[in-house]
Parts: sequence; C-alpha cells; structure tokens
Amino acid sequence: MNDVVIVGAGPVGLLAALLLEQRGMTVALYERWPAFYPRPRACGVDHEIIRQLQDAGLAAELEPMLDPVIGPDKAYEFLNGAGETILKIDWNRPGASGWAQMNMFYQPDVEQLLARRLEASPRVTIHRGRELVALEQHEDHVSLVFGATDKPEDKITAQGRYVLGADGARSTTRELLGISQTDLGFEYDWLVVDVIPNEERVWKPYVVQHCDPARPSTLVASGPGRRRWEFMRLPGESIEELNTTAKAWELLAPWNITPQNAEVERHAVYTFRGSWADQWKQGRVFLAGDAAHLMPPFLGQGLCSGMRDAVAFSWRMEAVLRGQAAEALFESYGPERSVHVQEIIRQAVEMGRLICMLDPADVAARDASMMEAMRNPALALKPPPEPRLGSSDAFLSTDPNAGYLSVQGRVTHGVREGLFDDIVGKGWQLLLRDGGIDDAVLAAVRRLGGVVADFGPGGDTVDLDGVYASWFQRLGASAVLVRPDFYIFGTAPKAGIKPLLTLAETLLGTDGAGITQH
Repeated sequence: MNDVVIVGAGPVGLLAALLLEQRGMTVALYERWPAFYPRPRACGVDHEIIRQLQDAGLAAELEPMLDPVIGPDKAYEFLNGAGETILKIDWNRPGASGWAQMNMFYQPDVEQLLARRLEASPRVTIHRGRELVALEQHEDHVSLVFGATDKPEDKITAQGRYVLGADGARSTTRELLGISQTDLGFEYDWLVVDVIPNEERVWKPYVVQHCDPARPSTLVASGPGRRRWEFMRLPGESIEELNTTAKAWELLAPWNITPQNAEVERHAVYTFRGSWADQWKQGRVFLAGDAAHLMPPFLGQGLCSGMRDAVAFSWRMEAVLRGQAAEALFESYGPERSVHVQEIIRQAVEMGRLICMLDPADVAARDASMMEAMRNPALALKPPPEPRLGSSDAFLSTDPNAGYLSVQGRVTHGVREGLFDDIVGKGWQLLLRDGGIDDAVLAAVRRLGGVVADFGPGGDTVDLDGVYASWFQRLGASAVLVRPDFYIFGTAPKAGIKPLLTLAETLLGTDGAGITQH
C-alpha cells in the first residue's frame, strides 16, 4: 500500500509527489491523459513558488526556463480603449522569497522536469491513461478504482493511506465526495492564443490588460521566446466562431503578429470563473489545485495557489507519517488554505469585472475613477495579493505576524554564501535577531527537524543585503519561527524564544527523542 495516492499528474500533483518522495514516502500518481500533455496552460508563478521549487532541489535546472518579470522595462499595466494607462501592478521587482516577484515559464518544460525526477525514484509510480471512477474510505486507508481513459471497463484498483485529489476543475474526486462549491458568479469565455514569435521584439508594456470595450484582451509573456494573447468572447459571438485559427490571426493582426513572423502554437477557449470547494478534506481524502479553487488569471495566481496547496499538504503529511504530529494537524489544512485563496480569488474577480466591462457608461466611469487614482502615488501601484492564512491551530493566530509569508535573502553562514535555504537549511527555521541560542533551544529545534540562524552581533549568519534586518524591524520581533511551508508560526522577544518553541512542539508533539533531519 502506498502512503499517498495522488489523482491528477498536472503540476500540482507532480510537485506534491516530489515533495512527499523526497521525504521518504511512497506515492502512486494516476493521470487521465494517456501521454504527457505537451501544450502550455499556466504561464507564470511568483517568488514564493520558485522558493518552493528551490526547496525541492530544482533551482539550477529551473532557472534557465524562467523569464523573470523584473526591471523598469517589464511593467504590468492596464490600458483603456484609447491606450492610456489606468492601473499599474507592482510586479516588476524582486520578491520577498529571494526571486523575482513574478516569473513566466513554459508549463510543459516545468512539468517534464518534475516528471523526470519522479520517474527516477523507486518510491513513485506514475499511471497514465487512468481515470478515477470510485473510492471508498476505510479506518486506516482509502480504496480506489481507476478505469482506462480509452476503455472504461478496463479497471484497476489501488490503495493508499491518504489520497490527494489534484484532478482539476472537473474533479472526479470532489464529485465522488459530494463536496459543494461556492461560486462568485463570475463567468466569461476567453480565447487563449499561445504564440512563438520568429523575431526579437521589445514589448512595452511587458504585460498588458487592454480594457477596451470593443474587445477586452490580454498580452503576457509565457516563457522565454513565447507570448500569450487572450481575447474575451463578445455577446452574440459563439465559441465555435471564436475558436478558430483564422480568428486567432485576425485578432493578432493589430499587434503585427502574422503567419509570416510568428507561429500559433495553440488556441483554446477557456471559461474564467471564481469559485472554491466548501470542504478541502473529507476523511483521508484531500483536495488541491483546481479541484479546490478556480480564479480568473488576471493576477497570475491560479497555479501559484495550487502549488501552495501541494506544499501545505506535504509538510503536514510528513509530520503525521513520521510520527511527529497527530492526525489532528490535517484539520488545519482546509481552513488555512481556503481563507488564503478566497482573498486572492475575490481580488482576481474584482479585477476581472473591471477588465470585462462592456457598457459604455460603466467603462467611462471606470476609466475616470482609475485615472484619478493614477494621479495619487499611493493608489497608482497595486501590490500583488499576499494574504494571511486562515486561522488554525497550526500557527499562533493571536500573533499579528503569524500566518504571513516569511522572507528569504542572501546570507553568509560559515564559509558559504547564497540564498538562506540553500546555505542554512530548510524545514522549520528559527531566525534570531540578536542571539538567544543555548543547548535547550538547539535541542528543541532539532526535535522539530529544523535549523537555527543567529543574525546578531557575533552570530553565525550574516545578512548580506539587509533583508532580514528590515524584516525583524517590521515585525518588531527578536525571534521568528518559520514553518516548513515558509509561513510564520510565531514571533517573540528574546525572552520568549523557549516558550515559542514549546508551543510549536506542543503542536507537533515532539517532546520526545530527537528527530532525524532531512
């Protein structure tokens, strides 16, 4: 029996499988597509997700695949029908996790990188061409039945101690569990056209939301050497007439994109929605990715949110299966992730409603309001959403700093220099502003399976770019305890370091013998 069965081998399922495998667990992946799907879908992830992939040991191979959206030439702007800027998104800068705030990529390349790692592991099996048709929960495991995608009567069975349903927007896992969804009532069809230009071109702005009521459209980078256009379906226009190669070329023509200077890699119509599952865990079965939430793509957070789910699931699964924590830890998964992603979905939908406006009076009011805001520097630049996790027992909800994403900067530790996770280590991280390490603190951190970094005078870690100094200052804390998913468990003054660790140990029940680091 496998420790975990994952339904769906898209990027969310693949990342979850890799993180579990690296922590010594056995995983079986089941994917309905008979062969690897070679077409792009998502095209960008933020700094937090790149840190997660760094954590998985993929940074060196991943970096050449990325197009970091950083620098003054890579702005993200909203334009009105006249081509005037009405909003800017603060994307083109360094992110808090040590990578660019936003990074564009070609999804098949990243999926193949993840799949190659998994295929090389004896702890992972990947079954393609298999669709989930039934599941039954037992006291200590889940039984599943999968049919062949092209021959449903050809059935096989599987068992796992736990199941992760990462099987997309039309999730069979969610359907079999009878889990309802909350829908925000946002629903628009858009034609997505992926293009490979045959010539170098400078794109200014680099990312564009063209809020033109004649036809709202989007232009975005989609990985090195690639661009993506998205065009909204207009009232009275059928999906069939919109979703043709001829129509794609017609809509691309105003950008001087023609069959003579570019290749249309694919075109497809997607329905942009905003919704989330009302339950993320039922018994031993969890939901993640599009099975748990959907959002329009205007903030570039759809895949990011799914990858966060994979990390949130994986560190909890490790803690429980290693005996570090009781199964009660799983109960925090849904409340934390759902509240976090709901805020992002609401922002994406709010932005989508502005973009998708067609009524002339509404459009004029929108443009006037947003252009007025542009004159106020405090309102002109909208930051990307980085909300707090939903309240749970897995962090100190009463601490106003806890539940937010931590930072990663460049450090020197001993004779080594680089990004913190690579140099000091991952897992639970205790970061100290001005010392406070003694044998009891070290023993508690070891029991958590974590690392300690002292940034104080004479400490063992040097903050090369001031990232941690400004962070400690902002938090007003001398000690920060960070969970394995890079979210803050809690903060404390110097005198509160040991009580802070005690609270974490109480959560995990690690007051016994030391735990092997990995």
